[in-house]
Amino acid sequence: MIIFYDNYCPNCTRFAKLVEKLDWFKFIKIQQLRNNQHIGNVEGIDINTAEKQMASFDGKWNYGYLTLFKIFIRIPLFWVFIPLFWILNISNVGQYLYMQLAVNRKIIPLHCSDETCEIK
Repeated sequence: MIIFYDNYCPNCTRFAKLVEKLDWFKFIKIQQLRNNQHIGNVEGIDINTAEKQMASFDGKWNYGYLTLFKIFIRIPLFWVFIPLFWILNISNVGQYLYMQLAVNRKIIPLHCSDETCEIK
């Protein structure tokens, strides 16, 4: 599974790094959404939706809480919570809560690509 996270969002970036650290079996490939090198040749992704909700591809495109649910399934540390995540998924409460967080997240559009950043 490939996930695309909003690298302009500090919380999204922290979550992606946590997933990368906890993905012991390397089932998940993590890519930055706002990086032309990563997103340039990706077919089928809805960029407008992906900028608002985390996107994933595992044979088909998923967005928002469904992406989180599929991440949780692939990380053994979260397996104890799968029944709760499943209930949140089928009831759409998970998507509602996800959207509340996604709408209120901070976006920082100024980024440096290397250590010689002149933005201070």
